[in-house]
Amino acid sequence: MLVGLSSKFSSMRKLITFFAITALLVGAGCKDKDAKVPQKPVKKAVVQKKVEVKDTLVQEPIVEEVIPEPPKPANKYFLIAGSFSKRHNADVFMEKLINDGYNAEIIERRNGPNEEFFKVSYKAFHDKTEALAELQIARNTAGSENVWLLIKK
Repeated sequence: MLVGLSSKFSSMRKLITFFAITALLVGAGCKDKDAKVPQKPVKKAVVQKKVEVKDTLVQEPIVEEVIPEPPKPANKYFLIAGSFSKRHNADVFMEKLINDGYNAEIIERRNGPNEEFFKVSYKAFHDKTEALAELQIARNTAGSENVWLLIKK
């Protein structure tokens, strides 16, 4: 009976030794970690913000069909400020008009009356009524009394 008791104590001693070693290893492993320091309680304030909810409407893009404007008819009526027998003189005068802000151009007639002249236009129209009205205004303006209207056929 004494032998049975001593074997129980021996196995019990091994068990206690095992737990002691395990506790030491766990304790040594946790040694480097900071112990939790109790923190002061943080005051928390409840802030209430007014949130304005707006109804939102998602608008789908509207695809508009772009209808191109019909092409403007070609200009047929021209207010002529000067007519020159030499192309160089017409070019110089046209550049002066362009620098003054006019949409000047040189009109040449390849055949027919006055084909030898280079006419310098400073305004062009596709509408006869508009061209005649502008001609009247030009002729009543000092320095533009000699303006005339060229009609292309």
